[in-house]
Amino acid sequence: MPQKVNPSAKVVQMRPQKKVTGAALDSRTAQALHQQDRDHLVHGFVPLQLQQTKGVPIFVKGQGVYLWDTEGKKYIDGLASLWNVHVGHGRKEINRAVAAQMDKLAFAPTLIGPTSVPTVQLATKLTKIAPKGLSRVIFTSGGSEANEAVIRLVRAYWKAKGQPDKTKFVSLNQAYHGSSSGAAVLGGIPVFNKQMEPGLPGMIHMARPYCYRCELGKTYPSCQVDCAIELERIVEREGAETIGAFITEPIQGVGGVIIPPAEWLPKIREICSRHNILMVCDEVITGFGRTGSMFASAGMGVAPDVLVSAKGVTSGYLPLGLVMFKEEIFQTFLATGDDYAFWHGYTYTGHPTVCAAGLANLEIIEREKLVQKAREQGKYLAKKLDTLRALPIVGDVRSQGLIGAVELVKNKDTKEMFPADMRIAQKAWEKALETGVITRVAGGNNIAICPPLIITKEQIDELVAALRNAILAVMAEIDDQWKMASGK
Repeated sequence: MPQKVNPSAKVVQMRPQKKVTGAALDSRTAQALHQQDRDHLVHGFVPLQLQQTKGVPIFVKGQGVYLWDTEGKKYIDGLASLWNVHVGHGRKEINRAVAAQMDKLAFAPTLIGPTSVPTVQLATKLTKIAPKGLSRVIFTSGGSEANEAVIRLVRAYWKAKGQPDKTKFVSLNQAYHGSSSGAAVLGGIPVFNKQMEPGLPGMIHMARPYCYRCELGKTYPSCQVDCAIELERIVEREGAETIGAFITEPIQGVGGVIIPPAEWLPKIREICSRHNILMVCDEVITGFGRTGSMFASAGMGVAPDVLVSAKGVTSGYLPLGLVMFKEEIFQTFLATGDDYAFWHGYTYTGHPTVCAAGLANLEIIEREKLVQKAREQGKYLAKKLDTLRALPIVGDVRSQGLIGAVELVKNKDTKEMFPADMRIAQKAWEKALETGVITRVAGGNNIAICPPLIITKEQIDELVAALRNAILAVMAEIDDQWKMASGK
């Protein structure tokens, strides 16, 4: 039986959102755009029926942590749009840098040799702020492309080392490494892979460090971080001579914002080093200050052999992904022969205009001390989110820096989940969106939040209050359904 709404859990009164002059389109234009969206545009991660029946917001303006849609409705961007708008919307510094670069040189074919000034400068900048030892950079157009590059990089490296059988990858259950075919198979989210099975061979998935719902049935800390030791068991079963790399997000994002115990990533690093397995950290979401460190892996005391990132490198102003790796990998390729090349890349690899946006974005992050701000404001966010634990259907709350999640449960004592067909998290997401807050459903029954790094305490209050109201609205709906079912 669903737990009833606590009468003392009152809805937090929110200031009414004012429509902004200049943001709204005239009603005829707005209606036409919504119809065209339903008729022509496919949104990859949106249920098709939802788009066709309820529709989705169409944004026309962004400033700071706020967005406005075609009707002039104001939203707080509680997900940094897609985990990526670190410096907020409407930053004229980035706009000016992009315009200036396009005026000088809009494109250069880095893939086949000739490159550009901002491309070289950004690569150099990245090696200076990266975890220790990462000295080489490959640019892509986003995180999925970057992880496709990782698959080729790892297998090419071991072939060049004379160990061509080291082709397997180990990653985590419910991991997300992109939605392109190879990157999706690296991940462990079944719904993303079923449409294109069979995938690439040699992909192995293991239990993740999800202490609230341990997939090994153990309890932290008495488990002694057995979810890391599982990698050791996989190596024993498969043979280290067949495993090329272990890849992980330091904090799972799409999988539910799963934050590992402090010992987990260093233990994984030790196992990889001992068995001569490359360790790859996917920091597409956690890179560039999100967790209160420039890169989450460095904040956890780990230097990977390969690091993948995207999103926050340009704050989403233009599409850019990257792979950084150790000098030893590059020198192995270099020693292979005069005609050897890393035969991989894309037309827009190292695009000069995009790299100019990246340089301007990183300058803002450093000048405004946004890494430190994410750490400081993250403590306040954690404190405010923790107040949601009192709600009867909130089972767990977790956050690090400015990324977090609220997990909704049917029974707090047993951690029983709501049936999938009740779509509880989806309903909470919809309620939040209706009140002008953008969040995301992640890992089933989790509501993820990930605001721009510039967010203030007052805006955190606004965000958490709206999330509380959305959860209370869902609870009231559940309570009404229970009363109807019981005839009361």
